[in-house]
Amino acid sequence: MTLSLVNKNSIVTGGSRGIGLAIAQELARRGASVLITYVSSKPRADKAVSEIQSVAQKEAKVAAIQADSANSAEAAHLIVAEAHKIFGFIDIIVNNAADGSDINLAAVTTDNFDHLFHANVLFPLLFVRESRQLLRKKARIVNISSTSARRRREFEATVNAVNPGPVRTDMWNNTPGHDEVERAIHTATATGDRIGNPSDIADIVAFLCEEQSRCLE
Repeated sequence: MTLSLVNKNSIVTGGSRGIGLAIAQELARRGASVLITYVSSKPRADKAVSEIQSVAQKEAKVAAIQADSANSAEAAHLIVAEAHKIFGFIDIIVNNAADGSDINLAAVTTDNFDHLFHANVLFPLLFVRESRQLLRKKARIVNISSTSARRRREFEATVNAVNPGPVRTDMWNNTPGHDEVERAIHTATATGDRIGNPSDIADIVAFLCEEQSRCLE
């Protein structure tokens, strides 16, 4: 094993067990200092710190902080403040903490949606935002996701997403400076040589609604 992460400071959210702990140990094994977060069990977090320290380099720092990603803004602030105190700067962020509740569509409520959204979507966003001033050049951010986002569930329906890029709509035409922006980004559109038209998107959506699109399922 090469010590490829010596002098690197890392944060692994949800690092007291499972995938997060394995990631934290591997980063430490490669020379990084590691700050892990946990939600409630201090004994388990202390045990995780000991396990990480057992494979870490002598000069590396290993610590844990309690922070619940469901309290997204507060958790982000706490973690970054602790990282600043321990490390000074951050080189690596691994957004691993998540609420794994498996809620079907019929059971969705405003409360459980808000909880999952804060824990799994808003927290990583706010955490990275809070970390910006501490991130060193060539920092690395890794987000651990889930196959749940792509899993067909509950009823027989084909689900697609269309990501059209810039499209010439009234909203686009009323955007200040859109001409300059259009010149700069036109090569990124699906058409390649022009900004998209609403009809381009309509054609794609209509096709996805037809039986002949089944080959894309």
